[in-house]
Amino acid sequence: MIITCDKCKTRFQFDIRLIKKTLFKVRCSKCKHIFSVDTQPKEEVYELRNPHIDTEKKIIAVCNHKGGVAKTSTVLNLGASLSLSGKRILLIDFDVQANLSLLLGQKNSASFYEIIQKETDILAAIKNIQPNLYLLPSNTKMALLAKRCLQQKYFGYVLRNALEPIKDSFDTILIDTPPSIKFFTPNALIAADFVIIPTQSEFLSMNGVLQTENIIKALSKLHPLNYKILMTLFDEKDTASKVIYSKLKKKYADKIFNTMISLDPKMRESQIINKPVMSYDSQAISALQYQALAKEIELM
Repeated sequence: MIITCDKCKTRFQFDIRLIKKTLFKVRCSKCKHIFSVDTQPKEEVYELRNPHIDTEKKIIAVCNHKGGVAKTSTVLNLGASLSLSGKRILLIDFDVQANLSLLLGQKNSASFYEIIQKETDILAAIKNIQPNLYLLPSNTKMALLAKRCLQQKYFGYVLRNALEPIKDSFDTILIDTPPSIKFFTPNALIAADFVIIPTQSEFLSMNGVLQTENIIKALSKLHPLNYKILMTLFDEKDTASKVIYSKLKKKYADKIFNTMISLDPKMRESQIINKPVMSYDSQAISALQYQALAKEIELM
């Protein structure tokens, strides 16, 4: 459906399937004007977007075989940063631990497992966290997903197939993955258009990058993927961190994002109140860095 702001006349593409009401209020991302939209007449319903509107989609998997490298924090805060420009962002918690859902107060909500079991519809399971930011949660039942789906012939396409009907409703989809090379990570990679590999500046994290690269290469014949490495939890006062970063930069060159994410106590503080760091402190160093990362990704 095309919605036109009645003040500045800017036109927007809007998927009314995400709204259960026929009358609701919206805010124009350009002039900030708030106005009501009545979908009851349904005079302008389209299956495809207006050709003048950018239709490029990016599904981004955030993966590293090693845990504790800020995958979940990156999904949350990069997603929140991308949403600030008015883009519709979907976060997918595809991790049995459900840390992203826990951070956003949605751990007991329906997950991808209930969708596969046909206990709920995918649009019904998606939660609106804040303006332009949505979440498909995880829960403890996700542990049963691999056992159920591994029996299927094309089990690696389960997530990709489930996202097909809804991916055009969002500008970017970010997938949070567990530190595992089994069912969940291959599904996320096959569903993705691009991969972010977060890593700390330490030896074991570097090994995690190598293992993730090997998975991407193994899948490349079926599903070629581009990727970049994101330096996270960087401590500029630590000599070892700086040495390892220099080695990574030399080895991977243009495969490393220009933006790096610093070790920032504001990040941990924001998690206590179930908010992205920029919602807690917009001037925190990590908040500014994730916004810089969002701009870098938008320009890719």
